[in-house]
Amino acid sequence: MDKLKIAVLAPLTRPIENDPRGARARIVYDLVKGLVEKGHEVTTFCTGNSTIPGKIVPIAPVAVFQMDAENPFYQHMIYLCRMMDEVIKREGEFDLIHSHLYPEVLPITFDQFLKKPLLVTPHQFVSGEVAENYKAHSKASYIAVSNYQVQEEPQINFIGTVHNGVALNEFDFNDSSEDYLLFFGRMKEFVEIDGKSVDPKGVTNAIKIAQKAGMRLKIAGNVESQAFFDREIKPYLGEQIEFVGPIDSFGPISVEQKVKLYKNAKAFLFPINLVEAFGMTMLESMACGTPVIGSDLGATSEAIIDGKTGFLVPPGDIDAAVAAAKKIDQIDRKNCRKHIEENFTVEKMVAEYEGMYQKVLKTN
Repeated sequence: MDKLKIAVLAPLTRPIENDPRGARARIVYDLVKGLVEKGHEVTTFCTGNSTIPGKIVPIAPVAVFQMDAENPFYQHMIYLCRMMDEVIKREGEFDLIHSHLYPEVLPITFDQFLKKPLLVTPHQFVSGEVAENYKAHSKASYIAVSNYQVQEEPQINFIGTVHNGVALNEFDFNDSSEDYLLFFGRMKEFVEIDGKSVDPKGVTNAIKIAQKAGMRLKIAGNVESQAFFDREIKPYLGEQIEFVGPIDSFGPISVEQKVKLYKNAKAFLFPINLVEAFGMTMLESMACGTPVIGSDLGATSEAIIDGKTGFLVPPGDIDAAVAAAKKIDQIDRKNCRKHIEENFTVEKMVAEYEGMYQKVLKTN
C-alpha cells in the first residue's frame, strides 16, 4: 500500500512507551512502531517523556496524572484542548488523523474544524451518553475494538473492527505451570447512582474463587483506590493470597515480572463485573499458554474459546468459576498460544488498521 503520513493522538494519562501498565498506551506504542516499520511517516501527539518510534509532538511534559494540580480534571482538559489546537494547525501535514485519546469524545467535538479524515478507536465500552455523542458526530469514522461494540450500537458510524494485538516476542510460552491462579488489573470501585459499590475488574471475585477452590492466588496491577484496597484486598493477604509489587496507582511492575506471572500461572482470572470493550490481559495470558477463566460478559467470548483456551462462566457466579478452575488442566496450553498466534498479533492489528486507513481515504 502507499506510504501514508499519519497523525496519532495518544492519551496523556501515561507516557507512550514499551510499558505493560497501561493497555491503551501500550496499544498505541505497538501500532505506531508497526506503522513506522512498514514505512509510514507517523507523528504522535503525546507526553514529552514518551519514547516511541517516529516523530512526536509533545503536548504535556509528563503524564498529566503525575503532575501536581489544584484541579487535575481541568489540567487534563486544558492539555487535551492544546493538543486539538495543535492538530488543527498542523493537519495539512497529514493524510489522516487517528485518535486513541482518553476521553474519546473530545476529538470528535473538534472534527468540524478538520478537513482531513478523523478516525477514532474507542477503547471503552460504548453506551449511554457516550454512544449518543458518537451518533451525533457521524462525520468521524469509528473503528471498534470488538464486534460487541458494533452489535450494541449499530447506529454509530463504525467502519469495521480491529481487535487488539499482542507483541508475541515479549510473551514467553510455557507448557507447564505452577499451582497458583493469577489476577492482573486495575483495582478500584465505582459507586452507581443507587449508591451500590461495584468492583469493575472483579478482584473481589478472584479472591472468593481462590478461597472456595482452595488454591493460591497472586494479585498484581494498579491500585487506584487505597481505601478499596485496604477494605477489600488487604485483609485477605497471606500465605494463600499474595499481592505482587508495590501498591501504586501506576502499577509499578516490569514487562519481565508480568510475563513471569502470566506464564507460570495455572489459570488467569478475568471475573469482570462490568462490560469491557476488549480485555488485553486475556490475550497476554493466553500468549504465554495460560488459559483464562472469564465472565461471559461483553466481548470476553471474542477472546476465549470456551473449553479450548479457557472457560466462560456467568458473571458473578463464583461456583461456576471454581468448577472451571478445578478442571483447568483439561486445557492444552499449546492451544492458547496458537489461538493468539493466529488471531491476535500486533502484526495482524497493524495490517488491519492499514486496511481501515485505505477504506477511509478511498471515500474521502
